[in-house]
Amino acid sequence: MPFMETQQRQDKLPPIKYTKRVGHLFEHVRDMHNLKEAIKDAARHKRKRKEVQKVLEDIDGHAKLLQEMLDEETFIPAPYTMRRINDGIQKKTRDIAIPRFWPDQCIHHAFVRVFKQIVLHSAYPFSCGCVPGKGTHGAKRAIEKWIRKDPKHTKYVLKLDVKKCYLTMSHEELRKKLRRRIKDKKFLRLADRIIASFQQPMATHERLLPEIDAAGIPVGLFTSPWFCNFFFQDIDHKVAEKTGTAHNVRYVDDMVLFDSSKRRLHKALEFIQTEVEITKQAVKANWQVFVLSKRPLDFLGFKFHTNKTTIRKSIMLRISRKARTIARAAYASIRNAHAMVSYVGYIVNSNSQNLFDKWVRPFVNIAQLKGVIADEDRKQHQACVTV
Repeated sequence: MPFMETQQRQDKLPPIKYTKRVGHLFEHVRDMHNLKEAIKDAARHKRKRKEVQKVLEDIDGHAKLLQEMLDEETFIPAPYTMRRINDGIQKKTRDIAIPRFWPDQCIHHAFVRVFKQIVLHSAYPFSCGCVPGKGTHGAKRAIEKWIRKDPKHTKYVLKLDVKKCYLTMSHEELRKKLRRRIKDKKFLRLADRIIASFQQPMATHERLLPEIDAAGIPVGLFTSPWFCNFFFQDIDHKVAEKTGTAHNVRYVDDMVLFDSSKRRLHKALEFIQTEVEITKQAVKANWQVFVLSKRPLDFLGFKFHTNKTTIRKSIMLRISRKARTIARAAYASIRNAHAMVSYVGYIVNSNSQNLFDKWVRPFVNIAQLKGVIADEDRKQHQACVTV
């Protein structure tokens, strides 16, 4: 066996051991291979920025700087830039936090590349929000399967969500949960620094709270969805084990439960409200319990009926407007191409072929839009290979 190959195998870190409390995580974060991959991940779709190009020109050198920063614990997060956007297919108005690329985003990616393994290992199977391989369509497939194969136990539906989930998440409660699962002190101190780097008053110029009373993880940070999924894991498993409901799914802060008993769903609601209050949050007052055969479940942009799945009318209107916008333009921008292909995903994954034939197909060529996206992805890949 060649010496270099032997040396590479000796240098490779052992896999994470999943005991009751996991240790030896920081060494995976500060590993040079992890740091280089984190820089590439953070640079994705940002390669035209000068600050990003500077880092990509010397990945090895910057990975070494990150490693020193982590080892000496000198990383200090900079204040975030706050921006208001219209997010997702439903165009919800959100205030997002944008950290500087170097070194903040690079460290966030290095942290998540390790932390997500802990989250995924103990995740509830139907926790779908921001989870690779699941997401919106993973939740949709599960719900459709339950409705189709188990009509008796999907007769009644409970739909609820946690009020301002990200912005009310207690820093203290999140730290407690992390310490119950992880014992690596240096990894925990890095997590603490990322968690404490944001408080909602920073965005509104109000008084900052003592960290023991502080709340809020920012929408926009790469770490936030993973902290959120980790935060709700205990509740996911307790609901599945203790309420007796037939089927449950959670997408970030939205929960849907199915059962043959309306009474059992109301008891499950009380249980969830109590558990959420323990973590210093609250369930929104607009929760609903209803009969699926009389009213479709409106969830994730889809409407789930007992015999079909359609898309929300407001989303269909947005899709048709976007199709006409692209048709009027001289060329399809990468932004419009991404948006339209994403929209079409809703149509092809629902019983909406007639709507597609009437409002989309006459105006846009989906194959051409996919070609625009493929060209841009190829350029991004070539940029990464070059560096």
